[in-house]
Amino acid sequence: MLRAMARTRLLLAFGGASSEHEVSLRSATSVREAIDTTRFETVLLGIRRDGTFVTGASDSELADIISDGTLVPDVRALGGDLVFPALHGPNGEDGTFQGFLEILGLPYVGSGVLASALCMDKVAQKQLVKTAAPEVPLVPWVDMHRDRIDDPQIHARIADSLGFPCFVKPVNMGSSVGVVKVSRREALPEALRAAARFDTRIVVERAVDAREIEIAVLGNGDENTIASPPGEIILPPGVWYDYDTKYVNDVATLRIPAELPERTATEIATLAKTAFSVTGCKGLARIDFLLDKTTGTPYLNELNTMPGFTSISMYPKLMAAAGVPYPALITQLCELGLAHHRERRSLANDR
Repeated sequence: MLRAMARTRLLLAFGGASSEHEVSLRSATSVREAIDTTRFETVLLGIRRDGTFVTGASDSELADIISDGTLVPDVRALGGDLVFPALHGPNGEDGTFQGFLEILGLPYVGSGVLASALCMDKVAQKQLVKTAAPEVPLVPWVDMHRDRIDDPQIHARIADSLGFPCFVKPVNMGSSVGVVKVSRREALPEALRAAARFDTRIVVERAVDAREIEIAVLGNGDENTIASPPGEIILPPGVWYDYDTKYVNDVATLRIPAELPERTATEIATLAKTAFSVTGCKGLARIDFLLDKTTGTPYLNELNTMPGFTSISMYPKLMAAAGVPYPALITQLCELGLAHHRERRSLANDR
């Protein structure tokens, strides 16, 4: 009699010490529902806001595990074969958690330490992408440490080089947390102080009258890496894509595929794969562009190495349009994570 093949123990990490804690719970809930239970045994790994690890029954409400779960003194004791870090923002998507998993020797889904850190850091991301060939267009920006947010010289530089409106953002944050649109110079200091609540560094970007276009990329950067058709986020007049628009008010409409000339769609997909490659991303990324309504220039906005996986999130919808439905997507991401781990383990660690 043949023995059944043992299932891979998949640690699904969620929560985190981040302002995107609640978004992570939503993503992880959707991921859990899509896991192929014939291949994977789900083990839940909650992370409280103070960084404490907890676990509980695989069918538990994730919020209940965060509040009342069993403490996990050693993640390795959970016996995981692979980790799916459904974590967003600092302390989860920025390379810190990935570094922790590297030390433990655990395979995981998504980009490694460097790519995760680079793509979370909006300024480092821009500086690296500037070196890409072919060139990836970027909007002009000014960055600063928060100890200069009241400096009149910085205010003058922003006004002269960027103008208004502009967008003020914490350098290391996602889901538009701390982002403020500034339409006049008098409102700039308050916006800088608001962003400084979330990070010690702030970036200010020129506003572009643009369409919001997004591409999903799946792969490890080799010839098998695919880019989805571009999708577009349609917003009511006068509304921009902030945290409430994304997760609270749900006023955005997703158009997949976006109505674009074939040449433009191909160009954006090429730019997305170029940005994915030059930053060293693995597994997945949602890559966002601002398509200038006047010039037609597709400006790279940002790369998200662990984009939202909620029921209304763009990444899974884009991949579905590319022919990869949600359950198959989760399986492929797990396989890519294991493959990347095997590749790293094949390297010598001695002389």
